[in-house]
Amino acid sequence: MSLYRTAQYRRLAQTMALAFAWLLLVRVALILHSGVLPEIGRMLLSDLAGAAILAGLLTLARTFLLRWVLLIGLSGLLMTAAMHLAAHGTYPRLSMVAKSADPVFLASSVISPHLLLLPVYIGLAWLLLRAYRWLVPIPPHQNSSAALLVIATTLVYLAASHSLTTSRNNVVASMLAQVPGAILAPAGSQIGKEVAKNATPDEDDDYFQADLARPDVDDPPNVLLIMVEGLSAGYFPSISEYHGLTPAISLPELEATLSDKGFRLYRNMLSMERQTDRGTFAILCGQYPDFQRLSTKLEDVANGEAFPVCMPELLRAHGYITAYWQAAPLEYMSKDRFMPRAGFTRVTGADAFDKGGEEPEGWGPPDPVYFADVARRLQELDQSESRWLVTLLNVGTHHPFNTGGRIAGDTAEDSNEAPPLPTDPQEARRNAMSVMEEELISFLGNMEHAGVLDNTLVILTSDESGGFVRQGQAFFPLNGNTGVLAVRPPRPGRLEDYADRDRIVAQLDIPLTILDATGAAESGGPMTGRSLLSHGDDVERELMLADTYTGMKFFLRESGSLLACTESLVRCQTWQFTPGRLFGSLSPSDQQPFLTLEQRLHLFGESAKLSAGPSVDAQ
Repeated sequence: MSLYRTAQYRRLAQTMALAFAWLLLVRVALILHSGVLPEIGRMLLSDLAGAAILAGLLTLARTFLLRWVLLIGLSGLLMTAAMHLAAHGTYPRLSMVAKSADPVFLASSVISPHLLLLPVYIGLAWLLLRAYRWLVPIPPHQNSSAALLVIATTLVYLAASHSLTTSRNNVVASMLAQVPGAILAPAGSQIGKEVAKNATPDEDDDYFQADLARPDVDDPPNVLLIMVEGLSAGYFPSISEYHGLTPAISLPELEATLSDKGFRLYRNMLSMERQTDRGTFAILCGQYPDFQRLSTKLEDVANGEAFPVCMPELLRAHGYITAYWQAAPLEYMSKDRFMPRAGFTRVTGADAFDKGGEEPEGWGPPDPVYFADVARRLQELDQSESRWLVTLLNVGTHHPFNTGGRIAGDTAEDSNEAPPLPTDPQEARRNAMSVMEEELISFLGNMEHAGVLDNTLVILTSDESGGFVRQGQAFFPLNGNTGVLAVRPPRPGRLEDYADRDRIVAQLDIPLTILDATGAAESGGPMTGRSLLSHGDDVERELMLADTYTGMKFFLRESGSLLACTESLVRCQTWQFTPGRLFGSLSPSDQQPFLTLEQRLHLFGESAKLSAGPSVDAQ
């Protein structure tokens, strides 16, 4: 081998060593920023792949312009990845870039104290380019080899990973490996639709059951549906202990309060998907949410392109006053147009908290302001002679976890000062959850004392699960689907009418339970789910779920089997679990998938239809 070629390969090796050392430095920054510690062994292997890709990119970026493009691209990538890790425990997906450009999202989550760390990531990217120029003053002339290195490593990385977005991945490698999928996704989606259209499997009915008890209801109750942003069942001590989880957050006081007030807390509650619009659609309309990359169901209803009959509309037809009061701006995710079409007659968002002509900052009012305001409104509404359905959704537990300066356990009244930049993002999350805990306990106590909860069905759930019950974030199914459900029946002592606390339940069950409890089930439209008032012992339940942040899709059989598949549904692994202990007993199995590829494509194709499944009246 000539001296020239030896020097070239030596420079390429030096470039890769530099890239690996730099990526380890980036790892430290990401861990400090997000508070999420990945699985060490696989993290190092992933960073080696990232170093190979980054070395190739450094070699290819020979001109001043290309290096500046690389500088800006790397710094933006690092900042976006750090914020997404802090908020969701995963890296972002390329398919969500357009959604991240929404003005409300930018003003609420991106323009936050975390933005002050942007210079740090710009500095890290600049440091890499300066170190490269110093360590390798004469870049290797290996354009073809560098390009081949980037392409080959990216493809191997893509093929070897179940999910490209878990925190153990390398941010450079995982983002580049998403490019082939983003390019091929439309073609793959079209192929999947054709396969699903021509398939005629006999598995459909089990995934689209609507199971109702239809009891006689002489005195229909009011309904208070409380959705807490990002709440997970793993945050309740008894449930985390039951499943052997290691939550980053614990809410013992809220659990004790729920128990004292007659709630039943379900230990196997499934959140169907991530993101608020998907979970909200399932909770209100009793149909599967969007499992595809882009969420369109709620938007289609808002635009008048689809007309599902949702639970609020059915209660409104039965004489209920229906109100939806959220803290965030209604325009985000088109809720200002969706909620009236879903049947709510009174709809308010962040603008209801307008003080002195000024719009609320960020996502909306912090929880101390929000819960105090809706408590006042709820007491006023309760004075009417009509029955009511009120649905609440807070925002204080959403990134960037604004509590209005409130520290959990602090009794100070002054909340006018902006909260300081948290040194640990997970501490900010914990503080926000603890403040929510205090405010929700106070809210429930005040409503009980005022008599608002007399003859009221109270349901506590979440729009989505924040997850974070396994700090390592290795591939483990249902990390992002550990939802929460607590139910207090309208009359004390009637918990025996409701399903056992260990039954597998899901967001889809909430609207059917409300329809059963209010006597409005007979007029239900096409819904999927199982009412908590139904015994549900005759048919084995099967469900579809997904996690859009990890790109995973799941098929669950109540008897104890879970099929975890990549987004394309081509690669799957079977897991087994004990039915009464879903999250705590999952273990991988060597069994073959219990559904064929054709069946999997067909079922998810059917779930994408707003009218999927049999009518409630037909059951």
